[in-house]
This record gives sequence, structure tokens and C-alpha cells, in this order.
Amino acid sequence: MENHNNLRIGFLGEHTIRYSLYTAVVVLILTLTGIFSTFAGRDIIQNRLSMDTIALLLMIGIPAFIASTTLLDSSLPLKVINGAIAGWIASAAISIVIVLETLVPQQDLVFVFNNYRPIIGGVATFGYEGDAWFTGVTLLMLFGLILGGVVGAIQALPSRVQHAFYGGLGSMVVIGLISNQVRDLMTPADSVAIILALIAGYIASRILIERPLWLRLVIGLAAGAVFGFIMALLANGGAFAQDGSLLLGGDQPVILLGPDQPFVMLPIIFGLIGLSGALITTSTTFVHNSAAFLAVVLLLLGMLNVQQRMTDIMAVATFVVFALAIWLLPPLGQRANQFYDESAPAQRKTVTRLTSGLALALALVAPIFMGQYITNVLDLVMLYIIMGLGLNVMVGYAGLLDLGYVASFAIGAYTSAILTTPSIVTTGCVPLDVAQGTHYFDMCTGILENWQGIGLLTFWTAWPIAILVSAFTGMALGIPVLRLRGDYLAIVTLGFGEMTRVLTRAQITAPLLGAAQGISPVPFPVIDLTSINPSWYFELSNASTIYYLYVFSVLAAALIVWRLAGSRLGRAWRAMKADEDVAQAMGVPLVRTKLLAFGISSAFAGLGGAIFAAQLRGIFPDSFTLMVSVNVLSLIIIGGLGSIPGIVLGALMLVGLPELLRELQDYRLLVFGALLVGTMLLKPEGLIPPPIRQLSQRVTGEKNPTSSQPSLQGADQ
Repeated sequence: MENHNNLRIGFLGEHTIRYSLYTAVVVLILTLTGIFSTFAGRDIIQNRLSMDTIALLLMIGIPAFIASTTLLDSSLPLKVINGAIAGWIASAAISIVIVLETLVPQQDLVFVFNNYRPIIGGVATFGYEGDAWFTGVTLLMLFGLILGGVVGAIQALPSRVQHAFYGGLGSMVVIGLISNQVRDLMTPADSVAIILALIAGYIASRILIERPLWLRLVIGLAAGAVFGFIMALLANGGAFAQDGSLLLGGDQPVILLGPDQPFVMLPIIFGLIGLSGALITTSTTFVHNSAAFLAVVLLLLGMLNVQQRMTDIMAVATFVVFALAIWLLPPLGQRANQFYDESAPAQRKTVTRLTSGLALALALVAPIFMGQYITNVLDLVMLYIIMGLGLNVMVGYAGLLDLGYVASFAIGAYTSAILTTPSIVTTGCVPLDVAQGTHYFDMCTGILENWQGIGLLTFWTAWPIAILVSAFTGMALGIPVLRLRGDYLAIVTLGFGEMTRVLTRAQITAPLLGAAQGISPVPFPVIDLTSINPSWYFELSNASTIYYLYVFSVLAAALIVWRLAGSRLGRAWRAMKADEDVAQAMGVPLVRTKLLAFGISSAFAGLGGAIFAAQLRGIFPDSFTLMVSVNVLSLIIIGGLGSIPGIVLGALMLVGLPELLRELQDYRLLVFGALLVGTMLLKPEGLIPPPIRQLSQRVTGEKNPTSSQPSLQGADQ
């Protein structure tokens, strides 16, 4: 009882003051970096809510959240009091900057803090300026007290309510930030039609949930096809044409009113959507909830197409729809996962294959609805997914920390560029018309004077060579560092990455690598099937066409990593990660196992580097900095070490979202650090950790619900 009372002295938790002071220092530094002025011009809700207000809410609300969450006593009064005190301390930190601004001339403040801009008269002082700044500070302190108390009160609610509330608010802010980029992705008529077809298949399957799987899938397919037939009749009747009765106030639909679309296409399209709805009733929680959230996003994109911006109505709808989805979906997802677990192994395999096929079909048709900008962002995301899958082999499976991963990426890119452009390797020392004016002939001295070169290669022949060169280079690096572990290995690989960057910029290698000018132009991939059909000639020359090359590469990389994770080699990697000495004693050949990890991991980086060179049409040293390695390592840590879905989620969060918010680029590293710290504290295993499965399950096909620790055999990815 005495210890418990000590935690409640003065109504304060044990860590409230300490954590509040820590976060107050962070708030003070952020304020001095000019965060309010940077975010002031970025609207979330048109003419209602801007990003600087969101920054103020977060700078006060997060300390209150931490203070109320760390309390041992979950009673409402204590959470409110501790949250209020933490919010008041955070607002006091901002007030210190305001007072400092009144005492120190602006030029002196800017001299010390280059990005600082005056905050008096802005959101921090509630618009009060001049001699009325003290009134603004008073209101700010009162606001911090009230907001902190509200956050503390929310923390006393059930966790399910908290997730729904915070998820709704977060979704509203994110969609408001990217509304200009995504407002034309989906028309309201298309989105409503897709959702209705999905619901039709879902409901039909849930009603017949005790029936065989094939029957439920056929019923879902039929329900979607009937709906598609009705849509086709309405489309032919002009319901979706200009000023049509079912246009729903947005742009003309793409699916329902496709150019020269045969009548039978809509029943086929919506039949597959109905099949998807039936399929997710017996699937994993991840698949079920992903499909449901995709439907929610499509609905909101359709509404955004009508509003064209984040208006008051759109903001309320976004909050309500996402909050309801987060509230309702977990039980439904768990129910679907239960049906999936109780089904026979052959049925689970069928569900997995159908789900994968439908997901692939969705990925293939996505560029039809996305513009060049969104497609470019997705291309970059998939590039990082490929590299994340490769680094995951090293870090996630083998436990080898690699901070020089960008070197393998650069080697693959430069190898592909050298083999597809005029160089000492391809055209030798004989000047070609296409090579006039280049300087690589400086390398043609002595024995190389009569070197004729191997000839220019196409992307398709240079691609596998780039992968092999990266793989063998990675294995060559692994040979001298076989005995190193942990931080020592990280330092050596970091040095290798920096050596590669220096060599690409060095004048001694300029005749081959181009130094600071790089290699340009690199030809884009071409698919020439004119020998079969004269019209089958495709140039992958823009974001929408090279997107399919990225999709193929991601699928191939994910399949290879997934198969390797469940193989003897994958189990050897995980045993080596757990304890090298024990693994060696159990018969794991450490030298071969480590070298294969180095080689396979580097091969994936080379795969991505070759595509990257063709996409940019040029290679430049500034593209291969240490931050590339840091970004890839960050996304696999946040997503989940050893988790393929986690890598996808991490790439979307750390690469895709910042690319959509280029105007907030200055605070990208801050977000990186915050996400890493938050993930390590709250979910140290990552946002989507890999499932833990016994090796025996591969034979029996049965789940082991009591398994909570990794087995000696390892986890089957």
C-alpha cells in the first residue's frame, strides 16, 4: 500500500513530470525550427484547419498521451489530471519561445536558428499579436491544460474506442494532406458500384458460410455478375453519361463507361469483385481487413472526386467512416480467420492462390486509374520493397546488420548502365558515331588499344548480369568479414558503402563511371515481339509502363524470399541469427550460410538498381547515399523483421507517404526517428510481425495456438 501511495503523491504518476519535461524539450526545439511557419500554408480542411494547427495539437497532445498512458492507476480522474499537467508543460515550452521572441531581436534569433520565423500572431498565440501577445500566451497555457485533460480522459476509454477515435482523426489528416494528389483517382459511380458488388458477394457467402467453399465462391461470382449485368444495362441507357441520373455529381466513370467496352465486360468485372467479396469471408485477418479498408478508401475517394477538396462535410465523413471501420472490422476479421483456420489444408491453399491471383489482377489494372505522379510514387515504393526484401535476408533472417546496402544497389545500377551504353566494355576503343564526344576512351591505353568491346547489350541481357555482379560483389565483401558480428559488421559494411560512393565520384574512374556527371542516357527497356505480331512492340519508357516491370520484380523477389525462408537454408539463417555458436555446433556451415546471405541479399539490390537506371534514363552518384541504406533498414524494422507484408507496409509509410507530401520534406528525418522510437517502444517486433509456425505444421497443416515463442526449427514465413 505504501508503494502504491508513493505513485500517487500530488495526483501525479511516477513518470509524469520526467516524461513531460523530456517532451517539452522536444517541443521547444521543434518550435525553434520554424515548424509553425512551415506548416501554416498547408490546409487540411479548406479554410478551416491548417497543418500548423495540427502541429500544435500534436505537440500538446502527445505528451499528455504519454503521461496518461504510463500511469499504473487507470482511474479517470488521475488520467485527466496527469494529462492536463503534461499538456500544460508542453504549452509552457511553446510560451518560452514566444517570450524569447519578444525579448530578442528577430535577426539575432534567425542568426542562431536559421529556419525560425515569428510565431506571435499565428496559431500559437491564437492570432493575438503586438502588445496583445500576453493574452495569446494565457490562452495557450489554458488550451494546453484543457487539451491535455481531454487526451487523458480519452485514455480512460476502452482501447477499441481509442483506436477508432485516433484512427478516424489520423485518416482525416492524411487524406486532407494528399487530397490534391488523389482527388481524381476514383469517380463516385465507380466506387459505389465496386463496393456494392463486393458487399453482394460478401453477404451471399456469409449467409451460406456452412456450405462448401466452391459453392460460396460460385454464388459470390454469380451475385457480382448479376449486379454487373444491371450496371451494363444502366450504362447503355445513358445513366452514367454526361449529366446522367447516376453520375452522383462526380466525373464520368472509368469502369462503368469504358470506351468501346463490350456489354459482357461489366458482368465479368463485377463477377470477379463479387468473387473477392465471397473469398474474404474465409481468409486471414490481414487479407479480410485489407480488402475492407480498400473498399473504405475507394468510397472516400469517390466522395473526394465530388468535393474536389477536403471540405467540412468530407472531413466529417472521413472521420466517421474510418472510425466505424476500425470499430467494426476486427471482430469480422477474426471471424473470417477462424473459418480459415478451421478449413482443410487444401481449402486454405485454394483460398491463398485465389487471393494472390485477385491481388495481382488488382495491381495490374491500377495504372488505369492513377495518374503519372501517383504511379511514379508507387514505382519508388516498389523499388524500396525489392531492396527491403533483399536486406531482410541479411538482417531479418541471418541477423547480419548491413549499413552499406546502397553499395550493392549502386553496383547493379552502374553495371546495367555500363553494359547498355557506349563504354570501354561495350564498344571498346573504336569510336562510334553514337559515342563521339565521350571521354571513356582515356582508358584505352596499352594492351586495350585494339579492344573491340562486347557490343551494346539490351536491358534484358544486362539485367541478369547486373544481378550476378551485385551478388558476387556482396559475397566478396562477406569473405573478409566472416568473423565479425553486430556493430563491427555494421561499421565495415558502412565503410564499403562509402567506398563505393567515393569511387563513383572519383576522377580516376571517370572514363568508365562518369564521375559527378554519371552515365546518361541509359536506354529504356523494350519488348519487341514484332516477329509474332507487327503491333507487339512495347517501350517501357514512362512510369505507367515500367510499373509492370516493378510489379513482376516484386512478385518474383517476394516468392523467392518466401520459399527461401521455409527452406533448409532459411532455417539455418534463423538458427545463426539466434546464436552462431550453437548453430555451428548443430551442424550449420557458417561460412557458406553467411556468404549465401550476403550474395542473395546483394542480388536483390542489384535487381532493383538495374530497373532504377532504366527508369531514370541515367545514373548519378547523388542517387546512392547513405540515406538509401538507412531508409531500407528503417522500413524493415518498422514493418517487421522477417515479415514480407511488413516490408510492404513499411515502404508505403516511409517512402510512399513522404513522396506525396514533398512540401513537408524538411521534417522527413524527424518522422523517421519518431516512427522508429515509437515502434521500438510500442511494437518492438514491428507493425506486422511474421507468424510463428512450427516446422511440423508443413506436414500436418495444423496451427499451434499455444506456440508463443520461436521454435528451434524456426518460423515458416
